[in-house]
Amino acid sequence: MLRRLIRTVPLALIAMTAPALADGTVVYEADAGKMGRVSMTDRWQGDTLRVEVEGVDATMLLKDATVYSITNAGGRIMVLPISDLAGMAGASGAQGASRNTGMVFPTRIDAITDTGERRTVAGIDGTVYEVTWRDTQGTTHTSTAVLTDHPRLLEHQAVKMRFSRTVANEPPNPLMTALDDRGLAPLTFGDRFAVLEVLDGAGPAGDFVLPAEPMDLRGMTGGLGVQ
Repeated sequence: MLRRLIRTVPLALIAMTAPALADGTVVYEADAGKMGRVSMTDRWQGDTLRVEVEGVDATMLLKDATVYSITNAGGRIMVLPISDLAGMAGASGAQGASRNTGMVFPTRIDAITDTGERRTVAGIDGTVYEVTWRDTQGTTHTSTAVLTDHPRLLEHQAVKMRFSRTVANEPPNPLMTALDDRGLAPLTFGDRFAVLEVLDGAGPAGDFVLPAEPMDLRGMTGGLGVQ
């Protein structure tokens, strides 16, 4: 379950390079491939991000320059610095995620076209765009997206971009780079993503503190001969 979460979360729904400015919460639904459609909640305080996936008994926390997975197994809390494994084969990447989760990721954006239509999603006004993109196999797709320059969603995407780079040690998704260049964030993207709720607060400060000492994964994998 943890490996599926690592492969799925960072790659589908990530954006923005500007620094996060405040605190907030975004609740959304996303297509997670073989896991089906999942509900996710992202909460952030400044540059610290907490990611929760409904039905998955693990929390991911971006803190300082590390992404941690936090689990509770029979009352034992385990904190794993999963970004330490970014260079390991199969840890992340669009190609690997496509094979292992059944998801399709953009590798090239051909066009982002403003249709002139306006639409409100989760109480936020956005503009409808047609996005033409190519996947890892070179197949062309056209998706309808509702995009916005809402400040809270831009903050959310800023910290999600940091999350992606930290956990995967890779450049961000080309789609999100293209949106970043335009100062936009998605409210929806085809049937793959939809924002459900946007809030100003981030919840209790204690949720952004590591609940236990992190395990030394580099030492463990080094002993197994994994680089």
